[in-house]
Amino acid sequence: MSNRIYTIYYNFPSMKNARLFAAVFVLQVIALAQQTSSLRLEINGDVAKSIVYEEAQWKQLRHISISATNLHDKKTATYSGVRLLDLLKEAGVPSGESLRGKTLASCIVVIAADGYQVVFSLAELDESIGNEQVLVADAEDGKPLSPETGPLRLIVPGDKRPARWVRMVKTIRVVTNPSSASAP
Repeated sequence: MSNRIYTIYYNFPSMKNARLFAAVFVLQVIALAQQTSSLRLEINGDVAKSIVYEEAQWKQLRHISISATNLHDKKTATYSGVRLLDLLKEAGVPSGESLRGKTLASCIVVIAADGYQVVFSLAELDESIGNEQVLVADAEDGKPLSPETGPLRLIVPGDKRPARWVRMVKTIRVVTNPSSASAP
């Protein structure tokens, strides 16, 4: 966005066009805020069916609430959202007894709007193996997440460091063969 603002300013340097510059700037900020704040989550990769959730579909999913302490803010809050495991099951990712053999090497890559990425093994999320509770939250203490944090945020209460509490979650990618490297 900064390149666009510079271009606009460069094209309208005189003070008589300052109002026009300000109006265009405000419209750019509003457009950017709408792009980043609209709820859209894509689940793709090695899945039986790729899914894109928009706000209307997201609201129809089964939501749960959990209490967790965000160690960045040193604050305990109640988060509401959808379990990551439920989203993966909806996309047809193997779980339970069907999670065996080569599928145990599968991983989940969660990608934020700014490109930040974290990884979970499918086994650590599965209820029959690791049972790590991970929530894709859309609310904190009964209020929608702020634009700096949401519209979706990953909550991982079991982690000792909140490095995987991803803000502005946009994509969940499933990778069934993370490495084609063979053991020595």
